[in-house]
Amino acid sequence: MLNQDTLRSMVEEYIETVVPAMLEEGYHLILVKGGPDYPHLPEQSHFAHIVNGVFGLIRLVDFLLTNRLHIPHLTEDTLRKALALFTVHEVHKAPDLERLGTSEFSIPLPRLRAEYERLRLARFAGQIDDHLLRAANVHKRSSKHGDLLLSNEPHAARLWLLVRIADTLASVKTPAEAVSSLRGYLADLSPLFAPQSPPGKYALYYHEIKDVRGVLTNVIHQAVAQQLAQAFGFFPLLYFATGTVYLGPANVPGADFANLTANIVDSVLNALGNTSGSDAARDGLRRQKFDFERYVYAFAGAESLLEVVRDVVLDAKPDARVAQKEIDGLVAKRKELDETWRAAVEQRLGIRLLDPKEHKTFNELWSLVRLYLLYVDTLLRDLSPETPRLDWFLHTFAVPKAVADNLRAEEEIWARGGVGKYVLIVAYHFLRGSDFTDRLAEALPPAEVIERLHRKVLAAFAVLDTQKGRQAAVAELGWREELENYLREHLYLSFAPAVHLADDGFESYTRLKRKGHTGSVCSICNRSSAYTQDLRTGILDDFGRVFSNRVLPALDAPSKNRLWCPICQLEFVFRKMLGMGLPTTAHYKNSHRIYLYVLPTFSFTPEHVRLFEPLLSPFHRVTSLPVRDYGNDHGLPRSWLERRTFDPEWLENLQDVLEREAEKIAGWGGRNFVGERISLGNVRGQPHYYLITWEKAAREAERDDARVATRTEAWAKALFVAAIISGLTSCKVYVTERPYLPVADPAELRATITLDAPPPALRGLLGGRTDEITLYGREQGRRSGLERVLDLSAALW
Repeated sequence: MLNQDTLRSMVEEYIETVVPAMLEEGYHLILVKGGPDYPHLPEQSHFAHIVNGVFGLIRLVDFLLTNRLHIPHLTEDTLRKALALFTVHEVHKAPDLERLGTSEFSIPLPRLRAEYERLRLARFAGQIDDHLLRAANVHKRSSKHGDLLLSNEPHAARLWLLVRIADTLASVKTPAEAVSSLRGYLADLSPLFAPQSPPGKYALYYHEIKDVRGVLTNVIHQAVAQQLAQAFGFFPLLYFATGTVYLGPANVPGADFANLTANIVDSVLNALGNTSGSDAARDGLRRQKFDFERYVYAFAGAESLLEVVRDVVLDAKPDARVAQKEIDGLVAKRKELDETWRAAVEQRLGIRLLDPKEHKTFNELWSLVRLYLLYVDTLLRDLSPETPRLDWFLHTFAVPKAVADNLRAEEEIWARGGVGKYVLIVAYHFLRGSDFTDRLAEALPPAEVIERLHRKVLAAFAVLDTQKGRQAAVAELGWREELENYLREHLYLSFAPAVHLADDGFESYTRLKRKGHTGSVCSICNRSSAYTQDLRTGILDDFGRVFSNRVLPALDAPSKNRLWCPICQLEFVFRKMLGMGLPTTAHYKNSHRIYLYVLPTFSFTPEHVRLFEPLLSPFHRVTSLPVRDYGNDHGLPRSWLERRTFDPEWLENLQDVLEREAEKIAGWGGRNFVGERISLGNVRGQPHYYLITWEKAAREAERDDARVATRTEAWAKALFVAAIISGLTSCKVYVTERPYLPVADPAELRATITLDAPPPALRGLLGGRTDEITLYGREQGRRSGLERVLDLSAALW
């Protein structure tokens, strides 16, 4: 009986039995679309074509089962046969095929049977009529359909239709093409999908966003799918890089675009909370300003942030001289303060500046408590702006009245410059206060002292209303308004087509240049926005002041960072939260990063995630591709040159190397490892594409040239990675140094690998054009394009 359980087990069996056989036969290294033979089409490997069709048909049957729809003669046996027939339906394109006649489909039956057996399909679907194997190869528009009549299979026509549906699912390049191409086949499958009178119960729809950012676009696609499923009962069928194709009720009520957009924005912003963690909040901590980036307040409350502060303080190196430095610094910077003020400060504020060496333990505790309270002060400023901060400290820590009065009188002195230096005094009275009547603070471990402080502050924060402050801080970023504008500009719904014109940004682009960055044009994506801000280098992990033709020429760069829009800020916030930022101790000054966009050819399904997960698992953890041998640990170039075959055995060896490197990096700090690394981040939900980064992270003060990548080295290694990832997944790969995909519609990319302005040195390696790498080669009896690139890249090292 065909049900959800048998469908899942069928997928598992296909992946475990047939997929390895296709790899052994080199299906992933042979083109069935694109290349010189089909130059009008993007490249698609034989493996990608088969897997797409099989998984697409599985997805269609999943929809039928989910909605309890009956299709005559669609049984488990029929479905297995259909999948097996589709798997051999491209034999007519085999380069070694000797035909019986002039027809493209005059394939010898023994040749088809041999292919069927080599792919272990008899184990998966049993024996199938030889004539039916040949019939599966024949296109709809061909007149050579005699094998259907010669077949002994009673449901031959039904099986042929299922093969054609799978072929269409595998071949469509865009959501719009999928809807137009599938409509007729689905109507042939069942009246349930008939588009004409009488109308069927179900129809095809799609949404599309022709803009690929990185993480954010995936999140938006998932939010759109979630809202369409909830509002209209849509079922996602195929996932393209720019959108999703759905099956849903034929009669869809009118869509309130504004309300739908608002719900999508809610889902996107809620995803911040779902993807957050202590590492994400820690990434937003600004050590020089003792506060957090505003975006952190979108997903983290006071308790979570205070826990981050506690951990940071415990990791900090205490400074036994900090009290004397702070007070001496006040006197040096403020002309109104003289030695008289300095001499009386201890008596006036009830503190003792103890000798840093003789009382080192106490002074170091004082330093740590002060550091913790500096962060508390800025949290009060941001999350509870109506609370008088100094009064809150004096009350919470029960500072003696005389000291409190004197400190209030000098508040302007201690608070000038935006940093609440008065916490130095509060920290002292905490250490000498009622919290340590049982035992002196310096007699306790620092962790115990900070934990007592932490619990005290948590209790005091519990009675504060910090929610309004969080909302106000996030509102200043303009995320909600800008996301709504972005969706109005880019989101297309096939069932509610409408034109939503953006505000006229012409004035922004024609404004006269000035010495600094001004206006409303984002320096990253060139969108005009009313919410542009100075970009945060700590979020972008790149320079904020670089050459720009939007400012007047000058000897020095503008004093302020260039501008970015909330959409770009949100993109890099998501990257930070998913572990795709630089390690905390690395700096963009000496780090080099290259982005690899892994794009479907031409669509994904949830089953693709199941197929890719074992292959991409090391990239989730952070791994690397070693190019040199270290003892008995051989590098990948040597491993490749010893075998020079991209087959399952080499793939298994590759997986072992990736896992080995991931284990090493995990022991060296995981995502905080500084060095050469490859990372996919923590992918959540159904991806429409993957974003993988190759980077050589280095510290700001790094002086060893071997630890800082040159541009040519970075590109050569990224090219090696791109070839391996394309071979692993049969996906297209776009390689770029830009932090976004500079292509509006990935469906227009023809080559298997596209290189965005690589260095000229690669021309000598690749020869001729250096911006595209084709898979083509085996069709003419040569090595495939991926194998040739791996040969050349491996020879470099």
